[in-house]
Amino acid sequence: MASSSTKVEPQNEKGHVKFLPLPQSETENHNINDDHLEDLSLSISMESTTARIINIPDYYFPEEILNARTQTCEIAQDLLGFIVLILLIFLPLYLRHLGSPHEDPIPPIVTLNSMYIYNFTTGKEGLGATWDAKFTIKNANVSSIYFRRVDFTIFYKQNPEHVLSLASSFPFYLDQEEDMKLHVNFTTGLEDNELFVENELVEEIGKDKDKDGSLSFGMQMKIQAIYYGETWVSDVTMTPHCEDLRVQFLTSKDSGRLINPNRNLSVPIEWKPFSFF
Repeated sequence: MASSSTKVEPQNEKGHVKFLPLPQSETENHNINDDHLEDLSLSISMESTTARIINIPDYYFPEEILNARTQTCEIAQDLLGFIVLILLIFLPLYLRHLGSPHEDPIPPIVTLNSMYIYNFTTGKEGLGATWDAKFTIKNANVSSIYFRRVDFTIFYKQNPEHVLSLASSFPFYLDQEEDMKLHVNFTTGLEDNELFVENELVEEIGKDKDKDGSLSFGMQMKIQAIYYGETWVSDVTMTPHCEDLRVQFLTSKDSGRLINPNRNLSVPIEWKPFSFF
């Protein structure tokens, strides 16, 4: 019995889809596109991996760099604050320094209000005495004066080379029309403040005292100060002095007091523009 073959075509029935083979050209294009995508994907992956390796070296420490930057900012802020503080303090003084007084600064008024002498002795052991003096220093018409050093010297008669005793005062400020009361003690012949007085001078002082019960002394001061004017600042050196300060001794003969109190001292003054450096 002869066999027969029958070719069955797919039918377009419900639930069935008919698939037709693609043309050869489309298949080749599809394969080429797939190969291109695979190559592109591979190249992107390789580039990304290579970039990560190059940009992250072994010695890179982000936390240390961040801390260093923070410390740098803090140092810069501290330095800026210090500069601002310096400007606030010294700029007003520098602006005053730009000007100069139109005439010599006026010296303060220095007055010796009183002076007493105690335990006054002369002999082979030398001179021994204690001077108790009270002064008033007044700033007459300057904006402000800073008395940074005040030294006192007592000498015999009118010879500044015959120094008998020395003393110093504390520094102080005086605004305009203000005054300062100073109480100064001078000593001679004490172990803690011994000042050598020549024997010839000691003998002369003893003889003068025995004549009429009185002695004549001189007072000299050296003042180093800073004057603050309205538009200027100046370094000032003053040398107030007064001679013929006559002391009359009492009946006890070892103590005396100033005969003519409330003596104004002459105040020579030298000045120059204030220097910051």
